[in-house]
Amino acid sequence: MKKSCLLCNNEFFDLISPRVRDSKNHKVIKCKKCHHIQLFPIPTPKDDEKFYNENLQDKNVGDVGSIKRAYNKMIDDTRRRIELVSKLTPKSGSILEIGSGHGFFLEMMRKKGFKILGIDVSREKRKILKKVTKAKVLNININEQIPDIGTFDTIVFFHVLEHISDPVKFLVNCQKILKPKGKIIVEVPNCDDFQLQFNKAYKEFYWQRAHINYFTPRILKSVFQKSGLKNTKIIGVQRYSIENMINWRLTNKPQIDEPTYSIPDHYNWIESHYKSKLEKSLKSDTIMAISG
Repeated sequence: MKKSCLLCNNEFFDLISPRVRDSKNHKVIKCKKCHHIQLFPIPTPKDDEKFYNENLQDKNVGDVGSIKRAYNKMIDDTRRRIELVSKLTPKSGSILEIGSGHGFFLEMMRKKGFKILGIDVSREKRKILKKVTKAKVLNININEQIPDIGTFDTIVFFHVLEHISDPVKFLVNCQKILKPKGKIIVEVPNCDDFQLQFNKAYKEFYWQRAHINYFTPRILKSVFQKSGLKNTKIIGVQRYSIENMINWRLTNKPQIDEPTYSIPDHYNWIESHYKSKLEKSLKSDTIMAISG
């Protein structure tokens, strides 16, 4: 199968990892020209349809449980995102969330009075969404069709762009349903995550079949620019606590059952310094891009 960079079409790569944690058939490569990191081989649309309809991303790594468990894991992230998006969206404005997952963000924003619409291509996730939110959720692939759903003040997708085989086209299509002066807010894992530099076990765990693209701050900004989005701001977000980092150092394993996002109050000064330093240097586990 021919290798080609998804961003610059270069055909020469370095091998980053001969395997990913949940597939024997994929590896991770780095473009020698633009330095973009991506999965190889790229899944076919048919493969991806099965993968997401059956929720294999979660099932393959044993990260499946009740809605309550998912809520407890995601509530800190959900509240952080709600605070940010609420500040950047006009009061009672229209918001489209692509990749709505469990629907916690959708439902909370709906209750805050925003006009909220969701999109999710996973059949299993849409079943969950019906139980969680009263917001409408559509099954649409933005890279295949531009939906006739009006325009939005804000379009958000959290941990979605890394799953898209053509991220530039995806962002171009999103702009066609974005109001003038509207904002696109994207959150992705950060491939400049400092733990990748010194923890072998973390690095081996990091690569997964679901993630087609691995973004650094520079590459993410470049993708926004190539799609025509200007004045893009990149910010760092450190989701996981210093306890999580120490756990990796001591056990070489993730905290899947009880992922920690914060530590007890009397250690807040350590936690605050740790997260602030990583976010300012863009070495955090997560980055966000905000257009406009």
